[in-house]
Amino acid sequence: MTKLFKFLFLGALFATVLSCVSDDYQGPIPYPTLIEASQDAGLTTLVTSIRAIPGLEAALQDQNAITVFAPTNEAFANALVQFGATDLNDLVVKLGGAMNLQTVLGFHVVPAAAFSDQLRETNTFTTLANQQITVNNNGGSITVIDAAGNTARVIQGDIEIENGVVHIIDRVLIPSIELPKPNLVEAATDAGLTTLLAAVTAVPGLPDALLSAGAITVFAPTNEAFAAALEVFNAADLNELVIKIGGATNLEKVLGFHVVPAVAFSGDLAATNSFTTLSGQNITVTKSGSTVTVTDALGRTAQVVAADVEISNGVVHVINGVMLPDLMLPTVVEAANAAGLTTLLAAVTAADLGGALLNADAITVFAPTNDAFNAALSAFGVTNLNQLVAKIGGIENLQTILGFHVVPAVAFSTDLAATNTFTTLAGQDLTVTKSSSGVTVTDALGNTANVVAADVAIENGVVHVIDGVLLPEYSLPNVVEAATAANLTVLLDAVTAAGLGGTLLDADAITVFAPTNQAFLNLLSSLNLNSLQALIDALGVDAVTKVLGFHVVPATAFSFDLAEGDQMVPTLAGEMLLVNRTGNAVKVTDKAGNVYSVVAADVAIKNGVVHVIDGVLLPTL
Repeated sequence: MTKLFKFLFLGALFATVLSCVSDDYQGPIPYPTLIEASQDAGLTTLVTSIRAIPGLEAALQDQNAITVFAPTNEAFANALVQFGATDLNDLVVKLGGAMNLQTVLGFHVVPAAAFSDQLRETNTFTTLANQQITVNNNGGSITVIDAAGNTARVIQGDIEIENGVVHIIDRVLIPSIELPKPNLVEAATDAGLTTLLAAVTAVPGLPDALLSAGAITVFAPTNEAFAAALEVFNAADLNELVIKIGGATNLEKVLGFHVVPAVAFSGDLAATNSFTTLSGQNITVTKSGSTVTVTDALGRTAQVVAADVEISNGVVHVINGVMLPDLMLPTVVEAANAAGLTTLLAAVTAADLGGALLNADAITVFAPTNDAFNAALSAFGVTNLNQLVAKIGGIENLQTILGFHVVPAVAFSTDLAATNTFTTLAGQDLTVTKSSSGVTVTDALGNTANVVAADVAIENGVVHVIDGVLLPEYSLPNVVEAATAANLTVLLDAVTAAGLGGTLLDADAITVFAPTNQAFLNLLSSLNLNSLQALIDALGVDAVTKVLGFHVVPATAFSFDLAEGDQMVPTLAGEMLLVNRTGNAVKVTDKAGNVYSVVAADVAIKNGVVHVIDGVLLPTL
């Protein structure tokens, strides 16, 4: 009786429920569409992807029966990482466009309903992408294998939709599609060639030129290859390397030497190949079996360590060495010309040092500017290089000064310590100081010049432009040494006899008009005397002393210091001497009206200058 009551009660309750349903809804309970089910499951990236393909949502909805393997948002995020994409739009680009995205999405859809309880242990389905996937069912654990062999796991299955079923998976399935090839920058990034990328970027316009080139083969050095090149050039980083190879122009030439404007896969190579590179110079590529080597202009060889990396406009071969073309650095003369150092070049030419500098194995030149030479001219009271040469004592001293600006070794600014002492070609030491404010050079006299343009690479070293002329210790003869060198023996005997040697040597400043031996012989002949002693005996020591004093002016007067025309100058004899300069010619007139010529002017001495004359000057006797 109790059981019957329960059945009656349940039947009445069921009838009541049916009555309520029939009042509110007519027909079966609806299932969600694919998009609705995806939104309910939080698969927002999948929904965005489907709607990114015009008509795809409607096409899926119109299918009679579908099974959708739906990746989670996390699965799409992992796919972005896998393809190096920043967002869905970038992923579409990395996949090769909307058509490939549609293929990828279609690869997740089987045009039939397959609930998990309908799956065998191994199942092969042809997708809407017309490619097959393999679905395995291992005791209720369902996995899906894509065209690349990757496995996705069903983490939530059997979500029924209007026209089929959805299984949520933890990975984006990749069909067999032709992905777009990377460009050179992307390929180099993927290969970790960071130094090469930095070098290419350092040359304005080069990345765009390589990316837009019609067809290229790139021999791409590894980071280790660049590190070895830095060591060879004694450079700490890429910036220093650029300096030591001669600047950005030569960096572009080096990089261009690694690029052939044609596509050459390793399979295209003959045993020996010669290619003209973007630098306009040839490289030799040799193939022996599977080994490919590249030889540069200097005969250095690098080996291909990773061949045939296909890029959008060609191919990349990774090599284990940096190839060097003929960089054609300027000579020191060409560099000085380019820098406008005309006075320095004139000085080098005058000193006949050009060959020595050009032929030296290694040099560092501290090259004064024209302004620096002008300041030196002003300091010596001269107006041109010839006058300066005269005041410093001639060509030999000019050679010493110029040699003092040259170190027989290569020292870029990056090679310098805080304080450096270099022995120059002049055999004297130069002090070079490096600080945060720049590089300075100190000469033998304690004068300091600043490097105003550093690191001009040349064929056999480097040039640093400085704002001062450096002075070494150089020697001038005294008046006795100068007279001895000029073979003025009679004059020296006369000076000794008159006891004037000390006076001349100790004077602060003198100009000596020094008669030649022939001049004294002419005087003796005119007086019918046969020796200097006879002259002394005839005139007396005091008179001879006065004669000699009449040849000495107590001030320094090089020929170019004299005014044009006549001028009277005081002498040690207490009488004025008439001196005339007409152009470069200098004449002197004594008290007897005799006129003599300066036959050798401007012999610098320690305390003045000597002018050799062709006659003996006579004061009032």
